[in-house]
Amino acid sequence: MDQVKTSIENDVLTVTVPRAEVKKPDGQLLNLLFIRPCFPFKVKRTLHTNFEEVTWAKLKSAIYAIFLKQPDSCDLEKLYQAVSDLFIYKMAENLYQQIEMECEAHVSIALQSLVGQSPDLVVFLSLVERCWQDLCDQMLMIRGIALYLDRTYVKQTANVRSLWDMGLQLFH
Repeated sequence: MDQVKTSIENDVLTVTVPRAEVKKPDGQLLNLLFIRPCFPFKVKRTLHTNFEEVTWAKLKSAIYAIFLKQPDSCDLEKLYQAVSDLFIYKMAENLYQQIEMECEAHVSIALQSLVGQSPDLVVFLSLVERCWQDLCDQMLMIRGIALYLDRTYVKQTANVRSLWDMGLQLFH
């Protein structure tokens, strides 16, 4: 008697069932072999022990580059995927807090740089406006990278502001 055989190729589990016997009209036995693919079959991925730290380091580097108005070597799509991966592996709360702390540090530096810039109010207001415009641009870029977090974790969690609102609150 044949045994059940299984194989995995390209994340598809194929199960081969023992033969079935069917009689042809002339009385001969016809052996049939059934192969049934089972969809979807995903192998559970295991995470590296330092997955969160390595992923956050990439994101932190990108956020740092955004606030310094410098190009970052990492592709925006990979950064978006990194945020998505952290959410999928239930690390969204920590990620949000880390993004908030990083933004708070940079916004604080930007606001401190305004202190004592000019005694002329018109000049000072133009500096504040420039700082505001920079922050808006920076928060839009960060929100673009962390859009998955903004659309999932923030909406599912009470008393958590969107990344845009968080940036506005930090500037306030």
